[in-house]
Amino acid sequence: GDCQTREEAVALGVGLCNNGFMHHVLEKSEFKDESLYFRFYADEEMEGTSSKSKQLRNDFKLVENILGKSLLILPEEDDYGFDIEEKNKAIVVKSVRPGSSAEMAGLQMGRKIYSINEDLIFLRPFSEVETILNQSFCSRRPLRLLVATKSKEIIKIPDCPEALCFQIRGAAPPYVHAVGRGSAAAAVGLHPGQCILKVNGNNVTHGSYMEVLEHFTAYRTRQQEALWVYRTHEDAEEDRVQQEDRVQQAASTAYLNGTQTPQTIGSPLIISEETPLISLTVDNTHLEHGVVYEYVSSAGIKSFVLEKIVEPKGCFNLTAKILEAFAAEDNHFIRNCKRLISLSSAVATMPQYEFRQICDTKLESISRRLTNYQEFADELKTKVSPAFKQAIMEPHSLNSMDFCPTNCHVNLMEVSYPKNTTSAGRSFSIRIGRKPSIIGLDPEQVGTLNPVSYTQHCITTMAAPSWRCLTPEDGDLDGSFGQQNGGTIQEERGLSFLLKQEDREIQDSYLHLFNKLDIAVKEMKQYVIQINKLLSTITEPTEGDACEPPSTEETSPPSLGTEESDPDKAEHGGIKKVCFKVSEEDQEDSGHDTMSFRDSYSECNSNRDSVLSYTSVRSNSSYLGSDEMGSGDELPNDMRIPLDKQDKLHGCLEHLFNQVDAINALLKGPVITKAFEETKHFPMDHSLQEFKQKEETTVRCRNNIQASIQEDPWNLPLRIKNLVEIIQKHVEDGKNQLLLALLKCTDTELQLRRDSIFCQSLVAAICTFSEQLLAALNYRYNNNGEYEESSRDASRKWLEQIAATGVLLNYQSLLSPTVKEERTMLEDIQVTLTELDKVAFYFKQLDESLVANTHVFYHIEGSRQALKVIFYLDSYYFSKLPSRFQNGGSLKLHTVLFTKALESMEGQSQPAGSSLEELPQQINGISLEKVQQYYRKLRTFYLERSNLPTDSNATAVKIDQLIRPINAMDELCRLMKSFINAKPTQSGYSSSTTSGAGLLPISSELCYRLGACQITMCGTGMQRSTLSVSLEQAAILARSHGLLPKCIMQATDIMRKQGPRVEISAKNLKVMDQMPQCAPRLYRLCQPPTDGDL
Repeated sequence: GDCQTREEAVALGVGLCNNGFMHHVLEKSEFKDESLYFRFYADEEMEGTSSKSKQLRNDFKLVENILGKSLLILPEEDDYGFDIEEKNKAIVVKSVRPGSSAEMAGLQMGRKIYSINEDLIFLRPFSEVETILNQSFCSRRPLRLLVATKSKEIIKIPDCPEALCFQIRGAAPPYVHAVGRGSAAAAVGLHPGQCILKVNGNNVTHGSYMEVLEHFTAYRTRQQEALWVYRTHEDAEEDRVQQEDRVQQAASTAYLNGTQTPQTIGSPLIISEETPLISLTVDNTHLEHGVVYEYVSSAGIKSFVLEKIVEPKGCFNLTAKILEAFAAEDNHFIRNCKRLISLSSAVATMPQYEFRQICDTKLESISRRLTNYQEFADELKTKVSPAFKQAIMEPHSLNSMDFCPTNCHVNLMEVSYPKNTTSAGRSFSIRIGRKPSIIGLDPEQVGTLNPVSYTQHCITTMAAPSWRCLTPEDGDLDGSFGQQNGGTIQEERGLSFLLKQEDREIQDSYLHLFNKLDIAVKEMKQYVIQINKLLSTITEPTEGDACEPPSTEETSPPSLGTEESDPDKAEHGGIKKVCFKVSEEDQEDSGHDTMSFRDSYSECNSNRDSVLSYTSVRSNSSYLGSDEMGSGDELPNDMRIPLDKQDKLHGCLEHLFNQVDAINALLKGPVITKAFEETKHFPMDHSLQEFKQKEETTVRCRNNIQASIQEDPWNLPLRIKNLVEIIQKHVEDGKNQLLLALLKCTDTELQLRRDSIFCQSLVAAICTFSEQLLAALNYRYNNNGEYEESSRDASRKWLEQIAATGVLLNYQSLLSPTVKEERTMLEDIQVTLTELDKVAFYFKQLDESLVANTHVFYHIEGSRQALKVIFYLDSYYFSKLPSRFQNGGSLKLHTVLFTKALESMEGQSQPAGSSLEELPQQINGISLEKVQQYYRKLRTFYLERSNLPTDSNATAVKIDQLIRPINAMDELCRLMKSFINAKPTQSGYSSSTTSGAGLLPISSELCYRLGACQITMCGTGMQRSTLSVSLEQAAILARSHGLLPKCIMQATDIMRKQGPRVEISAKNLKVMDQMPQCAPRLYRLCQPPTDGDL
């Protein structure tokens, strides 16, 4: 209606809302006259009724809250090892077979099952659930179950004096290390990883595992030898080694174990009714808080959404392995530096003394860091509860948790709805070709189901990686170097400010050259191997008496001439004259594999008739470099190399000389010159001038080698050996200078900080990628749903895509540079994310798993400059990987960071005078360029792989499938450029960037379409991250799953207020996110309100 005054307008608005004619997008019915802008829309479907409480047909509604745990159950010979039944309209576990995979996973009788393979079965009739199980078993699929559980439980375990069927480890609190498969403890619900809180009512939270075990009679007698199920793969490997040691000891003292009968699955213990029970109060870990929603899509289809948060499994063990890799690198560096210092000449001048003192002090600091990393790794391996790192805002002393990501949670959104067509096939495929005798079921008895679409979306949230450690005053942990970099100022700025770009480049160039020299020497040795093999074939068939071929020991092929010979073997073998009889095929060979045992060797008294002969010492050094000759072995005057062999030899020598030239070029370059300048005060045996003069020696050696080919072929092997030795010595001198330069330029205190930030970032990246990888391997990943592409096809395309182009990691930051701590975080992350690009992922198959509910575990190796993360997958998942990964190929990471503060920074500046907006603009500009490079590679990949069909109609469809997503991404790139390159107006910043929120959803959508792994960060990983994730999930539902546009804000509000992420706030009591006061109201709604109105 038309109103004359504001009072009339307010009264009209209140009346329309109260009578159901208007609806508030955030479900707040009050209509007030205030400056804030509210959005209302007409409720056409209410048709003017006054039933204000009636929900709309396609509203976003909450259906059920869930507290559960995900279990992985493998198919067995006849079934999955459990039965189900319907009780009170819920699907519950009827029975679990002892010793089965289901019991190993922790499935218990009476538990409610929420979902099977992402299908929400608690919303299905019982008959359809049985069909789902039968179809899955027919296809021999593993089952992924979401089962109801409790955070704390009381378990009563029979105190059997015959055997102890579980293992307890750790302290404060003690935890279940392993449980015997098929044991009484497993049957009543004791599982690896549970924390022991009480024993018979006595609190043991702060006690050790001994206090728990003392209550069990069997612990005081003997322990059961069972088939254990462990908490982690590392625990299983450790116990395997210990069991092998015990077996060896038992073999020598068999009488001590003669009366003990091992209990296994095949011989279960018989428990009488009179057996006393020990009551254990346990705390379950890795629980999943979830909420189920429903809505009616724009196509009129009822859709279901399961949103849940997961604490990443193996987070602490993963951090421990990274620290162990760093410790191994530091240990190697310390050994090399100490060896070099011990070989140096005496200190003569004061600059030499000062330089030596700096090196010694830094080595001590690195040694302390090495010790700490080893201790931290041991602590993290045994840490169980809580299974994540809580937010700590105050500065504190360095500890193991400073290397773990803070408040890291994986947010999973599983969407399911019936497919549009009923004739598209079944949602679970059935392999009709399998014999019923193998699977135990007749395929005709399986039944049918209407097809359902399943999709899983993954976003990780965390507090931005930070360094909140105090610098010790007593000198521990590199405190002695704090003043070299500005003292207390260092605490106020981040790594991008403290680590100058040129310093990082110099350090990287030292490390790069050091590794490049190693590789070049190895390649040079390979060329020497080829020359040696070729020289061994430069003979003609020997005429004369044929001799018996010598034994295998005598005919072992000689090793490289560059390696040291074994004098003991030479003396033992004596001097043996050998001539080679080579066939025509071997003579025409290029020089490879000519020293194999197929060659016929004969012992000869005279070698006068051959063109070229050698006296061979029967040792690893062979002919190369050996000048020992038996009596009567005079050199033939007319010994020459045939012309055809000279051509081959010239080719091999050309490769060798090119490699020598490449090494000399590296040793003459500006990097080695810089290293000499930085270490000129260190007492070495040679100067830069003397070092460069060594190249003249290699030139003379090359000339001698070329002359030997025609004039003196007998000494050719010896001269090649001399050249290689000179080059190796030259390279070693260069590497020594690089070691010293690295030691001098390394800031040990900043390296500790860099390691901490790097570990936090990498662990979050690995956990996020693992979830997205498993979703793709389960055919649940789909970033192309808006184009009606199936999850199976989208998952396969993504796997092929990352194999060809690498994977994109999108870090999204809501940090504000106006807050000192958050500006420091940004400066830290800016440096660290560039280092993540040096990490490579590899994949291997896991032969046997003794850990329940674990899809993947990790191994870390390498150095900071080239870290390798190896993913071990079971055979079911490994077989689905692209062939490139199965054959050992690596996965490259492309890391980007998009950041935007939720406030205007107009007129604000840093202490140095530069605008606070410059840092985010610089970060976003670099990231957008990397995203565009990745997009170009991706577009090339898909256009090359698109084999268009010959039919014109099919060709048009195929082109449309490619062009539509490409056009959308082109438009998103254009929008991103407009955000990043926006120019400030006279009143400050342009209206599109004032709020600070515009860049974030656009960058998220662009990276989402490119198949990126998404990680959202704020100061604490709580309020700002919560709304950002809720907005992104609502946008995905609207974009890909038909959520009506008018329900987007409603869905966002419900997910942020009633979704599972409210549990993160409950886990971090008294921790508040530093939300900017002028942030958009939508973001400030995530903070707990002061009036108590949620």
